[in-house]
Amino acid sequence: MLSPILSKRSRALPLAPEERRRAIVEAVIPLLIERGAAVTTREMAEAAGIAEGTIFRVFPDKPALIYEALRASFDPGPVQEGLAAVYEGAPLPVQLAEAARILLDRLEQVLALMAVLRTIPHDAIPDHASGPPNFVIVSNAAINESLARIFERHRDQLRIEPARAASAFRGLLLANAHPALSFGERLTVDELVEVLLIGIVEPAGSLVG
Repeated sequence: MLSPILSKRSRALPLAPEERRRAIVEAVIPLLIERGAAVTTREMAEAAGIAEGTIFRVFPDKPALIYEALRASFDPGPVQEGLAAVYEGAPLPVQLAEAARILLDRLEQVLALMAVLRTIPHDAIPDHASGPPNFVIVSNAAINESLARIFERHRDQLRIEPARAASAFRGLLLANAHPALSFGERLTVDELVEVLLIGIVEPAGSLVG
């Protein structure tokens, strides 16, 4: 039989308020990606391994929890790290193909989460104005800056500034990933890079031939 001292030591210590908050948010993000705003607070609590009432001791209501989960999910850090790790010695098309894979993986999640964001009442969004929340703007700017660094490595090959090239590339990726824009005709990663760097028209010599 364990002594009272050992029994106490074997019990898991309660999480600090901020750690509890972060644990709930991390558990909720995958649910929002999978099920959208239809997910219930009971399902959120089950995913976090807590009682449903605990959620409302940490967050005032469901929209507040969803908002915080969305804000956390837009952390640009992982994407920035992935882009920074793209091998500098590779040719530009190879680097862009790797960057495209990183960005497309994120886009699948972002599109799902933006749909959830539109379900939150405006008064539940602290920094809501006429446009998207600040965390979306800040995240996009940070990712664009990281992507521009890849283009910067090959500035001598570019016809436009690296930052504008990065914006153009991300716009192409978004159009390809968004179901309302691609109409089921998605390009492969290699095709996306080729369209960006070469275009969609065959060289004049080929057209004449």
